[in-house]
Amino acid sequence: MANNTEVTVQIFSGGFNGESVSFDIVEQKLLSVLDRLPVTKVIMGWLPDKKLYEKTSKLLKKRDIGFYLWFPVFSETGALKDLEPLVDLNGNRLERIEENKSEDFFFCCPDNKENIKKILEIFTENFSSLEKNCFNGVFLDKIRYPSFANSRGSRGVYSCFCPECLASYKKFNFNAEKFKLALSGERHFDIAEYSGNGKYLFKDAVLSDFFKIKLEIIYESLSFICDFFRERKYGIGFDVFAPFLAPFTGQDVIRLSSLCDFIKPMMYRVTNAPAGLPFETDALTRHTGNKIINKNMYNLDFCVKEIKKLNDVSSCPVYAGIEINRVDDITPVTPFYIEETISAYLKEGIHRFALSWNLLDMPDDNIEKAAQTLC
Repeated sequence: MANNTEVTVQIFSGGFNGESVSFDIVEQKLLSVLDRLPVTKVIMGWLPDKKLYEKTSKLLKKRDIGFYLWFPVFSETGALKDLEPLVDLNGNRLERIEENKSEDFFFCCPDNKENIKKILEIFTENFSSLEKNCFNGVFLDKIRYPSFANSRGSRGVYSCFCPECLASYKKFNFNAEKFKLALSGERHFDIAEYSGNGKYLFKDAVLSDFFKIKLEIIYESLSFICDFFRERKYGIGFDVFAPFLAPFTGQDVIRLSSLCDFIKPMMYRVTNAPAGLPFETDALTRHTGNKIINKNMYNLDFCVKEIKKLNDVSSCPVYAGIEINRVDDITPVTPFYIEETISAYLKEGIHRFALSWNLLDMPDDNIEKAAQTLC
């Protein structure tokens, strides 16, 4: 094992409306991993369960391993507070479609200051009673707008047009009516070039301007949220989309890296679910018809190049997010996939990994192969 290899693992303890897992299950799984992998951080969340987190914290402290609360921001939190939703081009609110005990992908408006206030209240009301120093930090997820894969077509991507956002557009001299007119054309999503790290050159300037404003809104809102956690002495990690997908959800991965202590792009090459590269890429091309974005963007060589480019310019450490759980028809992750993926990153000098997104669903043969490849 290289001395500089670092591994972070994620544990999903349950959604806000679901049931928590038992500490016995978490302990058993962690002990099966910590002796075999160079784990430096454990991320767990997001269902509030005081005893579970405190017991896990004590286990990790004995091994000097960091413990981060996995906390969703602009989605899922609507299960606990009444948050203002996104508004589409036609002025219609994008309300929650159905309840889901784990994830509902109901996104609120990130430009709404009252929403941000309520989201931080959710953290205070549900996690401030934990023992002092239970967590070393927070791992912020859902720090974006919807993608084409979970926005009911393109309604969520081409949002938000609530009063707060319209005021922001005015500040940036953005012509919303011109934008609506551009979307009615057949070639509105023409992209001239992709140069890496989420940098696209659109042929239509108004589309480029729209996505730039969304990047600014997410950055400004996260700056405020990060100040809240910095004041409370928390470390901060970010869960972000793969760089080539990120800008369509309002994420400028390079700029966001300046706000946090580590960043984890989700490079899920075989996941047929939100954030999975095939799932998201297929939805993007289906709704836009653009040819520059294609299946080659989730092959292994491209993913390694994406992480390497980001690593070269990031303001903080970059952890390559690799799915390691195995779920039928959703994440068909095998030991071969793990060995192939990790080996390719290591060969290019990438030595930080986030084994995602749920350690509890990681079978032992995957754990063993990860250990063999990393050690």
